[in-house]
Amino acid sequence: MKLKNYLFVAAIFGATLFVSCTPESIEDDNTEQQVDATKIQAPNQG
Repeated sequence: MKLKNYLFVAAIFGATLFVSCTPESIEDDNTEQQVDATKIQAPNQG
């Protein structure tokens, strides 16, 4: 029973840590887009 509780706590902690460290969670409209679509050229075919 203790092992089940420890695994549950570890899973919650891991999920929280994963969500809090992703850049998508820092969406405050002040961050610029990293890739400028106007500077990208399509490769030539053939």
